[in-house]
Amino acid sequence: MKERIILAVDTSEVERAEQLAETARMLGAVSIKMGLELSSATSWRFCSDLAAEYNLEWVADAKLDDIPNTVVGAVRNIKSLPHPPFGITMHTTAGFEAMKRAQEEAETIKMLGVTVLTSLGYDETLAIFRTSPARKVMELAEMAAEANLGGLVASPQEVAQIKSNPRTKQLLAMIPGTRSSKSQTHDQARTTTPAEAIKRGADLLVIGRQITGAENPIQAYNELIAEIENC
Repeated sequence: MKERIILAVDTSEVERAEQLAETARMLGAVSIKMGLELSSATSWRFCSDLAAEYNLEWVADAKLDDIPNTVVGAVRNIKSLPHPPFGITMHTTAGFEAMKRAQEEAETIKMLGVTVLTSLGYDETLAIFRTSPARKVMELAEMAAEANLGGLVASPQEVAQIKSNPRTKQLLAMIPGTRSSKSQTHDQARTTTPAEAIKRGADLLVIGRQITGAENPIQAYNELIAEIENC
């Protein structure tokens, strides 16, 4: 189960990022996720070097969202890092051509298409997209599958329909926004428990504050693993 948990290194501080990477290694975690907060404070090269230093695989949570040429250029740069990530996120709303060309450029690295952000609730999704979160996620997921993207990022509330749809079930589902029942949801709107997300078909879970914000991260991590395995 540990290989399916990705620890979120969400910080702007170098020292804190190093602490979280060290925590991930102590926990026996395989992968970490580093995104815009850390890369904008340092660089993607720093993220690559940090993961390599602690012998961790990683996801570049770049959330690329631009015209195809720009997205492809960014993918090329990240792919060329000394210790490249196994996944790079991009917004599916960048469109079919951007997704298709990004995955072609990424080669064996999986481009992970962000569908509807987990911070968006029903009303806000309706206001932005003029449809429900579930319907919009599936619309974007099917386009991602057609573009041969490697995977998707969606809320735990949509993972079951992604995995039950013949057109999208083969896509790797990386799911953020899960919280154990005793944990706060913070800024996540469409959430459920980690155990329930796994039952619904999640391949990978991105876990952050439930572990990184705990007084005893090792205990919190072990409790999370036990919760999932015992469900």
